[in-house]
Amino acid sequence: MMLKQPRNCGATTFKPLLLKLWRRRSDAHHRPRQLQRCLIHPIHFRSADSFLVTRTRLSGPFSIFFQFRTVQSSGLLLFAGRLPVPTSTSSPGGDFIAVELVNGVVRYVFGKVDGSNDEGPAPRVVRANIRESLADDEWHELSLLRPTLSQHILRVDDTARSDNLPDADVFQLGGDSGGTRLYVGGVPENMYDALPRHIKSRRGFHGCLASVDIDGDKRSLLVAGQRPTEFFDDIVAGCQGTISFQRLLLLLIVCTACPAT
Repeated sequence: MMLKQPRNCGATTFKPLLLKLWRRRSDAHHRPRQLQRCLIHPIHFRSADSFLVTRTRLSGPFSIFFQFRTVQSSGLLLFAGRLPVPTSTSSPGGDFIAVELVNGVVRYVFGKVDGSNDEGPAPRVVRANIRESLADDEWHELSLLRPTLSQHILRVDDTARSDNLPDADVFQLGGDSGGTRLYVGGVPENMYDALPRHIKSRRGFHGCLASVDIDGDKRSLLVAGQRPTEFFDDIVAGCQGTISFQRLLLLLIVCTACPAT
């Protein structure tokens, strides 16, 4: 059973009775609030193997915001970093940042690539301060904030956690002319084994992203990013959701119990 997405900017809102009843019950049980922002430029990653690449600059203070929705409990959402070249001693790794879902929990991982600075601090991991799994087929909001070189903040919905890295410098994330290649939705298959060991993901994100704002760039990822040719049909505009059998059964029970109006 397919549902049109609510609060899609510029589109007509369509809320069937069953959807209203489910959201009323869901909000009362485990959601602190409904999503306040409308959805801008939603895109759907239909395969956990797909990804796209956009170019930006994330060396100093930066901010990243997006909304996501998925039923997949684990997967890589974002990655940027300069990985070492295995066959070269003159190309050591640099810094990296990554956002991933692991068992329904958002993790923000950042620091030096393994082996690039044996005497420096180990990579840091900031976990979202939410107990429930976020792989619940609901929209969630995520922000990464680096207001100063030493401070990192992860916000998910109405919660926030931060970490401080004293004496931190600008990130060396690689890229041409100081730019950064930011992978969204995953990375090429042959890169997973080269990722820093603190990143747990070994597959990409399967679900929807919307309202992506990469340090002020609010263009659609389908415009700002590049999709490998083989993933043109796997990364598409919009977000069509499905209702699981368990949720549909619950909706029918709730609807049956409601008095007729």
